[in-house]
Amino acid sequence: MITLDKLKERPLSYSSLKEFSKSPAHYVAYLNKKVEPTKEMLFGSLVHCMLLTPSIVLNKFAVMPNIDRRTTIGKQAYEDFTKQSEGKDVVTEQDYDDANNLINKVISNQAIAEAIQNCDSFEKEWRYEINGLPVRGFYDGVAIDYILEVKTTSDAEPRAITADFFKRQYHMQAGMYNYVSGKPIKYIIIETKSPYNCYLADADDDFVSFGKMKIIESIDKFKECLDIGLFDMGYEFYGHLKIGLPGWVK
Repeated sequence: MITLDKLKERPLSYSSLKEFSKSPAHYVAYLNKKVEPTKEMLFGSLVHCMLLTPSIVLNKFAVMPNIDRRTTIGKQAYEDFTKQSEGKDVVTEQDYDDANNLINKVISNQAIAEAIQNCDSFEKEWRYEINGLPVRGFYDGVAIDYILEVKTTSDAEPRAITADFFKRQYHMQAGMYNYVSGKPIKYIIIETKSPYNCYLADADDDFVSFGKMKIIESIDKFKECLDIGLFDMGYEFYGHLKIGLPGWVK
């Protein structure tokens, strides 16, 4: 059962509100779902850690050596590695080398390097209250006059990024972070496929303002759902459903 006391233990986040914006049932499923990271997600996390918190990379990640598990020696080596890497995310030697090469290219970009150097903290957890409900998140980087976020993608072309960010509802994240911090949002965009472009970009005012509006709307609807106890509802929570023609027909 979702209660205010439960929310204080596990506050709302950008990710949970994004799911709630689909339906209350999506939010409940999000709470109960155990996420197994994909290879792409692991690589993105590795790049993220190497870039912002390189001193703890080997505390979080274990690099799988090239082991021939068909041999007795290989089987023992794999067993030893499994024990030593317990609690860590496992990546291949190739992925580790690829991430390291990518980071070298990223930090050679002067604008990106300066944006990172100007931050005084990384992976900073914050807790806040918006319209009476507890919220929580992590800033990738915090500078005096901006919040820094790192995003990895297979296609960093600016028009593709605009579409992808909207699809992933990153405007909600930007809106929430701006609402809480009062600071503008900057992004380090990193392409994980050739030609491995990277650049620094600002979230514009419309992007952030729209995100803040959506966050407030979602929190107000969440309060309504909490008061009445409607977390078993699906898409109908947001109104009567109709099937019509796609927008491009009209």
